[in-house]
This record gives sequence, C-alpha cells and structure tokens, in this order.
Amino acid sequence: MTTIQKLGTAELLFRRAVQMGLRPVWLAPRKLFSIETARGLRYVYEAKSGSNSHLSSVLARDKAATRRVLQQQGLPSIPFLQTSEYSAAEDFIAAHQKVIVKPLTGSNSRDVRIVESADDLAGLNLAEYILEKYIAGEEMRYLILDGQVIAVHRSDYGVSVAEDRYLERISYPESEWDPGLVGLSLQIAGVFGLRYAAVDFIIGSNGKPLILEVNSSPGMKWFHAPTAGPPVDVARLFLEAMFVEERVKIPVPAVM
Repeated sequence: MTTIQKLGTAELLFRRAVQMGLRPVWLAPRKLFSIETARGLRYVYEAKSGSNSHLSSVLARDKAATRRVLQQQGLPSIPFLQTSEYSAAEDFIAAHQKVIVKPLTGSNSRDVRIVESADDLAGLNLAEYILEKYIAGEEMRYLILDGQVIAVHRSDYGVSVAEDRYLERISYPESEWDPGLVGLSLQIAGVFGLRYAAVDFIIGSNGKPLILEVNSSPGMKWFHAPTAGPPVDVARLFLEAMFVEERVKIPVPAVM
C-alpha cells in the first residue's frame, strides 16, 4: 500500500476517491467534496458522509451526553461532573485532586486543561465545560467501521493536553489487538449507533481500561502514516463502505 504522508482527512479521501474512479468534485478545498452515485449526489465533509446519524454524532460530540450514556449502560467510564456551580466543581476537584477540564463540544484538545485547584477555574463559564478525573496511563484508540475494528493505535504524548503537544501514534498489527477492547469498542459503537467511530481507552496502573473518548468522525492521517507500525488505508475502506455499492447499478431482471 502506498502511504500518503500526513494529508488531512478530506484530502486523503479525495485522492483515494480519484484512484477508485469515483470522480469526486471539490466544493470547498480540503473540506467538502461530492460524489455522484446511482442514488444521486452524496457529500463528504472531512470524515462526515452521512455514515452516522445526526443523533449518534450529537451524542458522541457532547462529552457530558457521552458520559451519561456510558454511565447508564454500565460501561467503564471516567468519573465526571457537568455543572454551572463553582462550589460543586470545587468539591469534585477536592475529591479527585487532579482534573481534566474540557469544552463540552470541543475537539483536538482545544481549550483542554489540567487543574488541581478551584482557583484554576476562574473566568470559565462552567456550563460550557465538563470536568473529568485525571487518570494517568496508556492511551489506546480502536477504529471501527461497519461493526469491525479496522485499526488500533497507541497514542504517546506524555502528560501534556495542549493542542500542539508532541504526539506519536504507534500502529498495532491485528495479532496484538486486545480481544477484550475489540469487543468493548464494538459494543460502544453499537450503543451509540456509529458506523464509523474511534473509541479511546486509558489503561491505568491497575491494567483496567476506562473509556476516554468516543469520536464519531475521527481523522485518518495517523492511520495512513503512523509514527511506527503498519499503516492502514482507512480512506479506501471508508469509501468502499460508503459509496462503492451505491455506484453499482443492479440490472432489471428480464421478464420470462
């Protein structure tokens, strides 16, 4: 497989679509393109193509909603708090000592911070954030497409949560995938109704996994060009799943 180095997701998909004869047309460079199928025009916006329902995407994007669904399902989630009350946030920090503060609908580690004192929350509109217990450990990402895990990565970036932090992504061969995490990933994707998704786990010092994130439109560049380990042509797999069948016109059977 020819690796395309560190292109954005939309560019990866567009180039693969060209190679596959899908005749994509850019509508907004590096963001949005169209593909004409037997069922009409379809659109791809980065890693969004209608593969996931609106409800599925909203539940995964809203971090508090994600945590509440995981909690209700009895899945191994991280202790969290979503509140507008500084006194409640202060109690949560006191209970857990070290806390991650994230925007409710943020992405790519934007505006994420580690806090160890309620004083660090000064000036924040708490209603727009979620607080989660900080847990050190090994971060693993399981990528899912149509009920199958198609790639597994370990993310290495130390303790930083900054958007521009140093990051390595180590790709694991299938022989090294954890069967328990494979099954748990597929269960989570099923709960949220996600065809295409990434489930991130944090493996703490006790060896037990907790669900760190559920992502309904994960980027593809690191799967095509990991820091180490086997690359996976996620763009081709994604396009085959979403569009190839739609371009096949089924012939009308002859009347006997």
